[in-house]
Amino acid sequence: MHKESYSTLYSLLQKGDVERRTIFPSSVALYQNGKLIYKEGDGDWENPDLKETIKAEPHLVIFGAGHVSKAISEVAAVLEMKVTVIDEREEVLNRERFNHGEELILEPYSSFHSKKSPFFRPYYIILTHGHVYDRACLEWCLKSNYSYIGMIGSKGKVATTFALLKEKGITDEELKNVHAPIGLPIGAVTPGEIAISILSEIIGVFRDTKNTVTLDPSYLRKAMDDKGISARIVEKRGSAPRAVGSEIFISETGCVYGTVGGGRVEKETIEEAKRMLEKGEESKIIHYNLSAKGDLNMICGGDVSILFSKME
Repeated sequence: MHKESYSTLYSLLQKGDVERRTIFPSSVALYQNGKLIYKEGDGDWENPDLKETIKAEPHLVIFGAGHVSKAISEVAAVLEMKVTVIDEREEVLNRERFNHGEELILEPYSSFHSKKSPFFRPYYIILTHGHVYDRACLEWCLKSNYSYIGMIGSKGKVATTFALLKEKGITDEELKNVHAPIGLPIGAVTPGEIAISILSEIIGVFRDTKNTVTLDPSYLRKAMDDKGISARIVEKRGSAPRAVGSEIFISETGCVYGTVGGGRVEKETIEEAKRMLEKGEESKIIHYNLSAKGDLNMICGGDVSILFSKME
């Protein structure tokens, strides 16, 4: 396979979801909005061995560092989601309150909004300490590429905010994508309950299609700039730890990006990739049994099939 497949995938993901069709062992096609954009190899693309919808891994970008924001960050840490929190108040945005590895941006909103969005199709959550700030954040978010926008507030506040933005040229078509009031209607009251309602809604957005694969854009950037072996789970049964579509990349220089589940299966995948590089092999599929009775003597159970492809 060529690295162009990764660079094309990266570029397409900036615009929206991508459908990847695979014909084993080495033919791949990328579709967006039903249109074939890229293909490598030949075959019956209407009947591939594997069809997946690829999304960028959720990156929560939260405007506001209050109690609800803190609760969202804590729950998101359990879900292993990437989080960035933006606020202009140092007394609430600090490592004492946010200590789960979040990216913290301490900057006036007006200053931040003067810049182009640095985020890759993020999930925006607007929870600032004032209606004026919420409105400014929402206007800025609508002008960037995003996967989700949600804003906290009563129906009255939301209606007022929308009316003011329409006066500034924001259309009804743009505003209909905003989740406001934010979160699922579960009667949430406490910051923790509100956080769960918001994250439940976001999970519903990025899990809205079957056979969904989430990839970290930083993984694609690293893989498309290097030569090596890509190893991707193409079949899963039972309680195997990672889903179909999970990938790991082992470069010729020994660098490793991504994951196929950790433990013995990942160790063996990395070793197999190194053997392929030494022998000059192009592609293969290997089945791994992850039970205690299997060759890897793992306890998680289930089994996976991993497609190994040389990337150059």
